[in-house]
Parts: sequence; structure tokens; C-alpha cells
Amino acid sequence: MEIIPIDYDLSSVLNDLVNMVQTRADDKGLLLKLEFDPNTPKRLHGDEVRIKQIITNILTNAVKYTEKGSVTFAVSFERTSDEDVIFLNVSVRDTGIGIKEEDMAKLFSEFERIEEKRNRNIEGTGLGMNITQRLLGMMGSALKVESVYGEGSVFSFRLEQHVTAWEELGDYEESYRASLSKRSVSKARLSAPNAIVLVVDDTPMNLMVFKSLLKRTKVRIDTAASGDEGLALSYDKKYDMIFLDHMMPQKDGIETLHELRSREKDPNINTPTICLTANAISGAREKYLAEGFDDYLTKPIDSVKLEEMLLNYLPAEKIEEAADEEPVADTAAAKPEIPDALQPLSGQDWIDISLGIKNSGDTETYLPLLKIFYESMDDKAEEIERFYAEENWSDYTIKVHALKSSARLIGATGFAKEAQQLENAGKSSDIAYIRANHRDFMTKLQGFKAPLEEIFLKQEEENKPEADADLLAVCFDEIHAAAEDCDYDRLDNIFNELSAYRIPTEHEERFRKILDAAKRFDYDAIKALFP
Repeated sequence: MEIIPIDYDLSSVLNDLVNMVQTRADDKGLLLKLEFDPNTPKRLHGDEVRIKQIITNILTNAVKYTEKGSVTFAVSFERTSDEDVIFLNVSVRDTGIGIKEEDMAKLFSEFERIEEKRNRNIEGTGLGMNITQRLLGMMGSALKVESVYGEGSVFSFRLEQHVTAWEELGDYEESYRASLSKRSVSKARLSAPNAIVLVVDDTPMNLMVFKSLLKRTKVRIDTAASGDEGLALSYDKKYDMIFLDHMMPQKDGIETLHELRSREKDPNINTPTICLTANAISGAREKYLAEGFDDYLTKPIDSVKLEEMLLNYLPAEKIEEAADEEPVADTAAAKPEIPDALQPLSGQDWIDISLGIKNSGDTETYLPLLKIFYESMDDKAEEIERFYAEENWSDYTIKVHALKSSARLIGATGFAKEAQQLENAGKSSDIAYIRANHRDFMTKLQGFKAPLEEIFLKQEEENKPEADADLLAVCFDEIHAAAEDCDYDRLDNIFNELSAYRIPTEHEERFRKILDAAKRFDYDAIKALFP
């Protein structure tokens, strides 16, 4: 971890923090109180990213351990003898469970959680406060804690910051409440045609789904297939939000974010950045916030949560209400109708078509998504087999992770769970587990090919133009002549030409018999089919 000071706008930082914690407080029925000194200068110089991480950890902990009452977020300042330097005072007061005196020592210990038994259902590893204290120490400050067990706690710190311009914060709460009122647009009717976001993911299926889920919001979307490609786009254009997949080959999402944040001239150095992850593990939020992300979303992405994320982090002026003539159906509760083309899969126990359609956003997106999965199966299997043979467990784990994500999307949850177990084994270097389960896993993957092939070959055949009578007459004459000359190459060329057409029903059986005979090099059988 390092401290990288830059010029920043305190009002922007506070806006992001309040938006983040407001949703969590609302979900628990807690009152969020804001006590910001309107005279506080808002043009400051310091590590904005680390300050946001510190306050985020404190605020999320306050909400997490408070069941009723309120959380009060206060910001003020003190002048110093240097007119260009202030002490920024930040405190978070809650009416939560409080901390016993004997537990205070555990507060800043790695992986120790206070009252483990009482708080066993609360997500987290205990890393948050340890990281917060370390970050403050790197900036010459420290976290102060006051608590009364059963009544609540106050977490506060005092941080020296340089003032770049004495522009006052003003009545932040009033402006925030006005913006909150504007954001009370129904989540199902979010529209932001002037907003633009960047999505970075190495899996084409994930990018397709992301676009599908945001289709009706009219948000403009740029996509990148790697961390380096995303960084190149980030230099060229200012985005309102950035979404980064965590596990990508070469440069993962965390490495990509760190590089972005270190580039002083990057227009997106402070753009709200969300981590996309297929690993919804306990403590994930603390991990990603500590790495510098503003938030995270688990995959498969839930459309409602994605829109909530946009409401929280997009600039308020870019969010508008959808037009009345664009009603949105409530698809969350309704079970999607399975199209006729996919009915043969509806009885298979390895795939849940309805879940796949829900994950994809709609049936229109699901069909091409399933086709991508089918067409990429052999390449994915080949890559995984190669890394297994080379004992390249790092790339093996990344590829299995990507396959897990794709399987979840299409509704193959059982197979995705097996992929998750192999991925976990790869991360923990449990090679014995991989060796014991790899072959069954790959056999199961190959088993998906036949039922999917039946769907898409049939669909492909139906989409071909029908060969007309004149074309068939010419081709059949050529086939007969090639059989007379025992010329298989000519036959093969004719078959290739006809493969672009659908054979009329009345000629299907004859053509099938010609193909079967050609495979056996039985030219007499071919000639016998032409009286």
C-alpha cells in the first residue's frame, strides 16, 4: 500500500460515501444523519482514494453492527498556523452494540472479530479496521475509538490536509437531499442516456450479458477484453463508472485498478470503479474496498442490483426518468417462457433454461449466449487440458474460473459448482484434488456438446436457404459423373457447395444415402441412386 496525494474535491468524496452508505442504512431501516461543517474548505490535496477507503470501512462497520437507531457521519476542520494547511476531522457515531472494554485490543488485530459468537451472521473477516489503522498511520494519523457496550460507538480521526483553494463546502446536506429526491426515480424505470460506462471482462459472454441488462437504461457502454485494453480506453475518454472483472489473465482487475489509480494524467483516476466477481465469499467487500474499488457486484449480475449501483454512483444530473410510454414489465417474479428452439433442453437436469434466461436478461440474449458457450466449448476444453498437462496451475485456475462464470450464466449451476471446487483447489494449491477430479469434470463438459449440437445444427439448418430444383439437378448430374470417374475430391467439392443450402424434404433421404455411400467410397451405390 502506498499514499499518492492529488488535488481533490471533498464534496465529491462525501457524495460518493453518502450514496454508498445511504443504501445500506435504508436496507436496515437506520437513519443516516449528516453533520458537515459548511465552512470546511472543499478543494484539498491528499490521497482521496485512501481517505475514501478509510471512511468506507468505518461507515460500513457502523451500519453492519447497528440493528436500530442511527449512524451519524460528521466532518469538520481546524485551522493551523499555516493558512494552507488544515486538520480534517471525521467521525462516525452509531447506536449499535458497542464494544466491551476487554475486546478493544482485538479491534485492530488481523482476522480477529469481536464477539465472534454474537456476530457470527455478520459478513466480514475482521481485516477492515486493521487496514484502516495502517492507512491512517501512513498519513500521520490514527483511529480513535470510544464505545459504551450496549449503547454504541464513535470512531474518529484527525488528518492533516493541504488546501488548494478556500472554496467552502456549503450546505451539503440540503444539496444532497435535493439530489436524493431526484434519485427517487423507480429502479425499474432508470434511464441515463447521457451516461457512459466502461466494462472490462475477458469473457465475451459476460460483456454480452452486461449490455443486455442495461439495454433499457440507454446507458452507453464501452467494452474491453483485457486490463491493458481497458487502460488504453481509460486514457482516451472520461467515463462515469468503470466495471472491472477480477480474474483476468495477464493483468487482473486489481492490478488494472492499481495501475489506473497511479496514472496522474488519467481522466478516470477518481472514476467510481466496481469490481465484478464470481466469488461471493465472506469478507469480499472488505477485500475489494481495501484494494481501492468503490464497490463490487457478484456474477451472474442481478439486474436490480446493477441498476441500484448506477443510481448510487452515476452523477445525479445524468439520471432521468424514463418516458411514460416505455412501461417495464416486472420480470423478476415471472418465470420466463422457454422458446420452442430450446424445448429439447428443458428436460435435461444439467441446465436450467429459465435461470439462464433470467441471468442473461431476456430470451433474445440467451440464445446467442448459449451458442457462444457451445461454439467455444472445444477451445476452452483444449486450453484447460493443455494447462493441466503442463501443470500450469495458475492459468488452469483462471480458465476453470472463466468456465465457471459462463456455466452459471447459461444456468448450468451444478457444473459451475464443480468448477468452483476445482478453482478453489487451484488457489490453495491442492493439486491432489485437481488430479482426482479433472477427468470427470472434462468428461461432463464434453457431455454437454451433443444436446447443444442438436439444438444449433438444427437451427443452422433451418436458417439456410432451400436448394431449388435447378441447382439440385446440376449437382446431382455432377455427383453421378464424379461417381462414374471414382473421383472423391469432386464429390467432396459438390457436398461442400450444397452444405450452404437446405435439402428439400422430398430429396433428403436420397441425399443422405449418397453421403453414406461416399463415406464408404462405394461409387456403385451412388450410381445406383440415379436410375
